[in-house]
Amino acid sequence: MGIDEKEREQAILDVTAELLLRHGYNKVTMSDVADAVGLNRRLVYLLFPSKDALIKALLLREVNIYAEVWNRYLDSDPLGGTVASVYRGLLTALKQLPLMTAMYTRDEQTFGKYLSRPGNFFTSWPPDPGPTREYLQTMQEIGVVRQDINTRAIAFILDALTPSILAALSSHTKAPLDDSNRSSQPSFDELVETVTELCECLLTPKAGANLEAGKAIMRRKIEEAQAQFTETDDTEGKNQ
Repeated sequence: MGIDEKEREQAILDVTAELLLRHGYNKVTMSDVADAVGLNRRLVYLLFPSKDALIKALLLREVNIYAEVWNRYLDSDPLGGTVASVYRGLLTALKQLPLMTAMYTRDEQTFGKYLSRPGNFFTSWPPDPGPTREYLQTMQEIGVVRQDINTRAIAFILDALTPSILAALSSHTKAPLDDSNRSSQPSFDELVETVTELCECLLTPKAGANLEAGKAIMRRKIEEAQAQFTETDDTEGKNQ
């Protein structure tokens, strides 16, 4: 029967990810993708009717990969379930996924004109900062966050810090530094560890956190997010 259609689809997405990170949306064409994967351009269009449809499928896949990597980290971390561990796990997963980092920072060199395209992936992702507070309140209710903590203030602080940490990780924002600047700027790992230590000291109850309950909350939120994007993608596919 030849190459399985799913394998061909994944090969196209793999190549698109490489080209997107290397050259950016504005310069990558469907012909570039076809040539890189060794296919006739018509075969690429059979699976992805447009360049934007291809990019959207790639970004949806990246979200799912991110969730899988983060879930593995959650299972392997003895303290998985605390807010500190969740924060560390999310950023550690991002370190392995440069395209996901570009997505979180809406990197213009990577996505270019796609960011302003009607119906682009970023119109519904990531969610507004509000859920951070809701998440902290939920964790507080189940005993993972101290009862005397102001979750609104902590959510505001975390939401303000995260973009700067992600920018430090993004390959496109790492301009060459002279020796004096290099020594004065913390590494991404230092930033992650420092922020997670702050979360641990500030948020985790002294008597200990309900780790299993914390893990269950995070898994549920990840599943809900994945289901939301899958449903949106299926609905759009039917309407086309």
